[in-house]
Amino acid sequence: MGDRSKDRLGIIAGGGAIPQLIVHACESENRPYTVVGLKGQADRLSCPPAILTRIGQAGKCFKKFREDKVSSVVMAGKVHRPGLIDLRPDWRTIKFLTRAGVRAFTSKDSVGDDRLLRLVISEIEREGFSVVGIDSVLSHLVASPGVIGGTQPTEKDHQDIETGLVAARQHGAADRGQAVVVNDGDVVAREGNAGTDRLIRDAGDSLMNGGKPILVKTSKPQQDRRADLPVVGPETIEACIESGFRGIAIEAGGTLIVDRETSVEMADRAGLFIYAAPDASGRSS
Repeated sequence: MGDRSKDRLGIIAGGGAIPQLIVHACESENRPYTVVGLKGQADRLSCPPAILTRIGQAGKCFKKFREDKVSSVVMAGKVHRPGLIDLRPDWRTIKFLTRAGVRAFTSKDSVGDDRLLRLVISEIEREGFSVVGIDSVLSHLVASPGVIGGTQPTEKDHQDIETGLVAARQHGAADRGQAVVVNDGDVVAREGNAGTDRLIRDAGDSLMNGGKPILVKTSKPQQDRRADLPVVGPETIEACIESGFRGIAIEAGGTLIVDRETSVEMADRAGLFIYAAPDASGRSS
């Protein structure tokens, strides 16, 4: 492997904690970087990005990366698709939309997240940049197999987890989401456009009179792992605790755990288990 400290990393920053964690990782390695923040979405950056752009300003983003001699690009953070009026594409984005169709950006029903991300990766590579995965920069956040924390899942929990893993992978294969909720052997909810936190709260509301469900979250079987890896952290833990969940199952080697110490402390205090299962190929890292 080459010396990454000489490789300037371009960071396309959406929402959440991941973009800032990538910045910290670059700084700890003395690796140069350029942050392009997405307007209205890059909400957790402690310092202003090099530039802010709308999603429809691909040309502005690529110009900045070239000016700074960026060689590799990572896409990080939550991104909400813009409405057609808000997109207002520049000429470079129009070229992309000509190939992908405008509904690729504006409608999940037309083009799912995984397909859209594959299209975006291809477009970045057309410009001569190498697209790298979040896990290649934040390898220390990737979940290892087994129980994470002090709360152990029961044998019945493991049975529900297996049911959930099959269902989550089937759901992901249809490019509809990464997570499902299992309760007493039944899949009671599947992630939709509103995301995992909404799934957790809706499932908790529907089971208010009984049940201690499990959240099962995996990457999509066909997913390009350079983008949109599943992430859990304190916000996920808090939502599960508030909604009466008894555990969380994730995929080892393909899920990031943000702020692990806090996440484990919160889960242990509430008696919530966190379990990382080997992925579908049997890999554990």
